[in-house]
Amino acid sequence: MATYTYNGKKSFAGEFFDSLASFYRKRWLLRYFVRRQVTRSYKRSYLGLAWAVLGPLIWVFFLTIIFSEVVGLRFRTVEADPTLNFGLFLYCGLLPFMAYSEALSKGLNSIRNNAGLVQKVVFPLELLPFTNAVASLVDKLFGVGALVLFVFVLQHRLHWQVLLLPLIIVLQLLFTLGLTYFMAVIGTYVPDMGEVLRPIIRGTFFLTPILWPPGTLPDNLRWIEDYNPLAYLVGAYRAMILEGTLPGGLATLYFSLFSIALFLAGFALFVKAKPGFADHL
Repeated sequence: MATYTYNGKKSFAGEFFDSLASFYRKRWLLRYFVRRQVTRSYKRSYLGLAWAVLGPLIWVFFLTIIFSEVVGLRFRTVEADPTLNFGLFLYCGLLPFMAYSEALSKGLNSIRNNAGLVQKVVFPLELLPFTNAVASLVDKLFGVGALVLFVFVLQHRLHWQVLLLPLIIVLQLLFTLGLTYFMAVIGTYVPDMGEVLRPIIRGTFFLTPILWPPGTLPDNLRWIEDYNPLAYLVGAYRAMILEGTLPGGLATLYFSLFSIALFLAGFALFVKAKPGFADHL
């Protein structure tokens, strides 16, 4: 790959593409960090990584019982047992949101928590936010597997649209990566950002159709749902896993373009800002 320089110094475009290329050159290191992130929380347990599957199964079970039997909220009809519908509906919405919130929270401190790598070692820093985003998504993929298993047990069939879910997950990864890179830069330069991010994540939860069905907002507030990228992800998961339909083509195009642009912008900001990280740690 050609690297353009000005006055002996690598240009920003050269830095940008060189940083992108480092993902391939350091793919072994990326695999190591992702594996370490995913297995860290299960390391001291007897069943180890098996909890990555058992945990989501328990989540689905209790959400189904509590919200279908106790609270009595029923938005969907599951053929095998109508009392189980809202647990699946809720968990399907929680999966993309949990991956988003976890990646942002960890990405915010991804540079500060690795000060030794930033200050003392020649290390591709762009791998740190990337690892957090990918590990959070990989962890939640076990939850997707548990959800698909429950849907199969209850409905005795799966919709073929589930096979296309990996395409949505790729777009989700780009969307999450863009936000994570932004958070990594802001968290390094603004130490108090953690106090701001927590209420933002909580607010996003209630502004996304997770607890409430889509289309229930009054017309003057419909923009909250229409311009919320997480609302698209939640709807896409539910459409492909529970309903056997595909998300709208135009909405998918908008989300794709937005996710790609967000990733490129966040990554470009990170590349531009990373030379000054060591001075703010």
